Amino acid sequence: MSFPAFAEQVGLPLEPFQHRIAKAAVGPERELVVLLPRGQGKTTLLAALAVHHLATVEDAAVYVAAASRDQARILFEQASRFVIRLDDPRLVIRHLELRWCEDPDRPLRFTRHLRVLAADALKLHGLTPSLAIIDELHAHGDDSVYLAMRTAAMKRPGSRLVVISTAGQGAESPLGRLRSRALALPQVKRRGGFTDAQGPNLRLLEWSLPEEVELADLEAIKSVNPASWITRDALREQREAVPELAFRRFHANQWTERASHWLPPGAWQRCVGQPSFRDGEPIWVGVDVGGDKSASAVVWINQAHEVGVEIFHGDAGVLDCIAAIRELASRYELREVMYDPWRFGQAAQELEQERVTVTAFPQTDVRMVPASDRLYQAVVQQRLVLPDNEELRQHMANTIARHGRRGWRLDKPSLEQPNDAIIALCMALEAMENQPEPVELIGWL
Repeated sequence: MSFPAFAEQVGLPLEPFQHRIAKAAVGPERELVVLLPRGQGKTTLLAALAVHHLATVEDAAVYVAAASRDQARILFEQASRFVIRLDDPRLVIRHLELRWCEDPDRPLRFTRHLRVLAADALKLHGLTPSLAIIDELHAHGDDSVYLAMRTAAMKRPGSRLVVISTAGQGAESPLGRLRSRALALPQVKRRGGFTDAQGPNLRLLEWSLPEEVELADLEAIKSVNPASWITRDALREQREAVPELAFRRFHANQWTERASHWLPPGAWQRCVGQPSFRDGEPIWVGVDVGGDKSASAVVWINQAHEVGVEIFHGDAGVLDCIAAIRELASRYELREVMYDPWRFGQAAQELEQERVTVTAFPQTDVRMVPASDRLYQAVVQQRLVLPDNEELRQHMANTIARHGRRGWRLDKPSLEQPNDAIIALCMALEAMENQPEPVELIGWL
């Protein structure tokens, strides 16, 4: 039985956005992330997906992790209602568990099961699910439940993980990191407030009001609240009743933290192409050296805004960067190297003695705020030609916009999430575009 037919039978006629989610849930990707504003029937749809899987998949083992015991109980009660409406004697309701029994008179002998659990990671290890579901990941205190479910899904071929949630707070949160990873996938399409990101093993569906849209635009807000029962009048009432940050997060599905993803979905991917460099042409270089837990990167750019990158790891990163810069200087007209003086000061002196023009670029707000905006504009206006480099793309995904008194700047949420290649790109672009005007001599002095 198809899921739409099942949903119709249990009294859940699917709306277009629910059809899209249900289709993605059985797509080729092992993991699906769905981000929707509050009130879109997420829990009901999860319950229906779980019961349908239980009723149609041989040896089904379904585990649903809710953020709290109360939420787990709500989801289980909804799933039980669907079982009652199916009226199939092989489906037996137990305490927070549904069983498929070939002999209904012997409920202890079952071949499939569905269990709804509160967010207790210790109880999730050792499971071998055919379908794992995490409800409202934004409400989970850490990533222990996600990691337990994600690693458990690898045990069984064809196993799937579905995460459905409302927007969270903090790009460094478990949901924030998962969303950032999805937005770094090779294919990211955005149409209005809807984003569809696809990769080999992960897919993201997100309905979220673009940040440039005003909250007074109820038509746009309604478009990211796709459920027919959420009306413009109801959204207008909520806009008047709740604080702005709460409205943005729960009804516009926007991330409301001070640190957020720095690029619109799909903007980076639209710049990916095939950069090419001619021997002897002018280039500008940015270099950022990390520690032993981070990465080191050399990024170069030419006058056509085509970008090249090399990324290194470990304590020898500074030596690798020096060697890369020397190699670039031997092939191209190296106009300038911009560097963070914190770890590259001594190396810069060596390069300067070799007649390489080097310029310190301290990572202060005074320098980084305008440079961050320069890189942002170059990406969203598609002026850059970026290489299809997986590690560079991951550094982009690790980067956040951290807001302060002087404005926003590029940053990373933790030392374990390197973004050195993005900082190096920021400096290289600054060096290339922010050249002083040539001095024009008029007559004799």
